[in-house]
Amino acid sequence: MATLHQVEIVIHVDQALEEARREDLIAGLVRYDGVEKAHFTPGREHLLVVDYDREKLHAKDVLDYVKKDHVNAELVGPV
Repeated sequence: MATLHQVEIVIHVDQALEEARREDLIAGLVRYDGVEKAHFTPGREHLLVVDYDREKLHAKDVLDYVKKDHVNAELVGPV
């Protein structure tokens, strides 16, 4: 269920990740407290869209989570 504090951001992942690694990254993100949902954009597997609760997290927190497993990425911005 979406909250009033929900924000959607786009993160650009620099390297091409295999499908299994993308799935693992998404699974980890959605377990992260405050992340509502996450998905890679079909046909543009470098773009990761993440919905999160801004009362629990900041965009930098989400980006840091993505980068913690040696994934090069940067915040593109809100959608």
